[in-house]
Amino acid sequence: MPINPTAPKTPPARRARRTLAGVLVYAAMALCARADLPAGDSLVAGDPLTAFAMRGAHVSPDVAVFTVADSPGPGFGRAWRVETKRDLNAATPVDLSAATARAVAAGDIGFIHFYARAVETTDETGMGRTYLAVRDAGGRGSSFELGVSFGREWREFQFPFRFRRAFAPGEAVVKFGFSFARQTVEIGGLEVLDCGSARPLADYPVTRFSYPGREAAAPWRAEALARIERVRKSGFAVAVVGPDGRPVPGARVRVEERRSAFQFGTALQFERLVQDSPDNRRYRDIALELFNEASPENDMKWPVWIGEWGGGYSRADAIAALHWLREHHFYVRGHNLVWPSWSNLPKSIGALKGTPRQADIPKLVLDHIAEIGAETRGLVDEWDVLNEPFTNHDLMDIFGRGIMVDWFKAARSAAPGVPLYLNDFSNQDLTTDHDHVLDFEANARFLLGAGAPLGGLGLQAHIGAEPNDPVQVLRVLDRYAALKLPIRITEFDVWTNDEALQADYTRDFLILCFSHPSVVGVQMWGFWEKVHWRPVSAMYRTDWSEKPNLKAYKDLVFGQWRTNLEGTTGEDGRFSGRGFHGDYVATVDAPGLHAEKAFTLGPDMAESLVRVTLPATSP
Repeated sequence: MPINPTAPKTPPARRARRTLAGVLVYAAMALCARADLPAGDSLVAGDPLTAFAMRGAHVSPDVAVFTVADSPGPGFGRAWRVETKRDLNAATPVDLSAATARAVAAGDIGFIHFYARAVETTDETGMGRTYLAVRDAGGRGSSFELGVSFGREWREFQFPFRFRRAFAPGEAVVKFGFSFARQTVEIGGLEVLDCGSARPLADYPVTRFSYPGREAAAPWRAEALARIERVRKSGFAVAVVGPDGRPVPGARVRVEERRSAFQFGTALQFERLVQDSPDNRRYRDIALELFNEASPENDMKWPVWIGEWGGGYSRADAIAALHWLREHHFYVRGHNLVWPSWSNLPKSIGALKGTPRQADIPKLVLDHIAEIGAETRGLVDEWDVLNEPFTNHDLMDIFGRGIMVDWFKAARSAAPGVPLYLNDFSNQDLTTDHDHVLDFEANARFLLGAGAPLGGLGLQAHIGAEPNDPVQVLRVLDRYAALKLPIRITEFDVWTNDEALQADYTRDFLILCFSHPSVVGVQMWGFWEKVHWRPVSAMYRTDWSEKPNLKAYKDLVFGQWRTNLEGTTGEDGRFSGRGFHGDYVATVDAPGLHAEKAFTLGPDMAESLVRVTLPATSP
C-alpha cells in the first residue's frame, strides 16, 4: 500500500520490487550511441561493473549467482551475468546494489545507461527482466524506480531522473533487482551519472515504452466501448402529465446526470480535509469536483490510528475527515484493518514476537478490529480487511492461515452490512506476475471456502513505465469474476515521466475497467504532485496545473460517460433515451410551468419510467 512520501512506512526495498513485478515489452526506443551520453560524473566508485555487490536475505549459490564475465556487446567487452536458479518474487529479493560515492544536490539530474539481454529465461513472455531503483539508503524514499524487460539481443536503455533531495556520499544506493522467474541475464555498458542541473530533464535521451493495444484502432478498445453501452447504460422515459393527469406534448425536457453509479475515487490525506490553508481548500474543491468515492491514504492504518506516526496524523482529524466525506456524499473505503507483517503492524505488536506474550497477538488484532470498527461505524461504507498477504504474512506463518478467517468474521461483527475486501498489489496481469495472481485467487477461494464473509476483491494496479496489455488485464478480471464478487481497483496510478504514455494508459485502463461488469470502481492513489507518493504519477503538478492524464480522466468521466440530454415530449407526453447508471434530475418546462424530478438509473433496470406532474400554476 503506497504511503505519503513525507511519512514513509513500507520499506522501499519492498516498494521497488512490488511495482512491475513482471512486464511485457512493446517499446519504441530512443537509441543513441555511447559517445552521445550526456556529460556527468560517475555516481559509483571505480568501475561500475565491479562497484556493485549482490545482496538479499535469501541469496545463496543455490538461489542466485553473480559474475562479471567476458561478453562482447555494443562498445564493451565485459558484462554482469546474473543467474537466478529458481523462480523468485518480492518475498525472495535478489539485488545488485552500490552506494553512491559522491554528493548530489536536490534537483540534480541522474542518468542511468546500460545494455541488457536475456541468455535464458523461463518467463512465459520469453523476456528477461530487471528492476532499477535509486533511493535513500536509510529507507526514506526513491528518486527513481522502473522495471524493464528485454529479449535475446542486446538492448540499450537510457533513463534520466531528478534527485528528489540532496544526498551526501553513501546516503543513496543504486539497485538492480532480479526477483522474477528463473533467468540468466547479462548487463553491460553500465554508466550511472550525476549530470548536475544546468540541462533540462526533457533534453536528455530516454528509452521510451509503449504497450500492446495502444493504437487507435485496437480491437480490444472497440469491443470494450461497445460493452460499456450494454453494461453501464439503461433506458428511461420521462412521462410528463398536467395537473389533470393527461399527457403534455411539446414540453421541454432536460435530463442531467448528477452522480455516477460507478465509483471514481481517490485516496486522500485526511488532514487536508479538516485543516485550513489555500492549498487545502484547493485540494478539497478538486476532490469534490472529480470524485464520488474516497479512502484515507494512511490515516486509518493501525500504527497511524494509535498515534505511532505522530506528525500531521491524529485520530481526531481522521474522524472529522470521515464526517466531512459523509456530509459531502462520498462513498468511503476504510483502509486497512490488518496488514499482517511485523514491518506494518504497530511496534507494540512487533515487540511481542518471540516472547511468552506472542500468543496474545491474535486477540490484540481482534480487539483492534472491534475498536476501530465501533469508532467509525456509520462513517465507512466498506473495509479493506486484509492487505497484501502475498508479501505480508508473518502472522499467518506463526498462527496459521485460518487466522485470516477470524479477521473477516471480526470485521463483520464490527462493521455490520459493509463489504469486506481482500486487497493486494501486482495482481492484475497473469502474464507479468503469475504467482501473485494465483496467490490472490487462492486466498480468496480459501476465505470463501472457510466461511469468511469476503465481500470484494481489491486490485491495487500500480502501473509502471511499461504498462500491462489491456487484453491481459481483462482476462484476469474475467478469471476473478468467476468468484462472483465485486472487483475494485483500489490504488491506480501510472508511474512514468512520459506524460503521453501516462495519459493514454489512464484512458485505456479506465475503459477496460468501466467495460467489465464485475468492476464497481476505480480509485486513484492521490492526484496532486506535492503530496503524491510517486509525484510524477499525479494528475496535477505542484503548482496545480493540469497534466494530460487528468484531461484523459475528465474526457471520459465527465464527457463520454456522463449523460446530459434535451428534447421535447411527443404526442404521448413522453421523452425517452438511454443513460449511464447514476443519479439524475429531470427538468420539465411547458408554457408558464416548471417541474423537476430526481430519479436513478441502475443496472437492474431495463427501463425506468419517470412520471413528472406539472403544477397547476407556475411556481
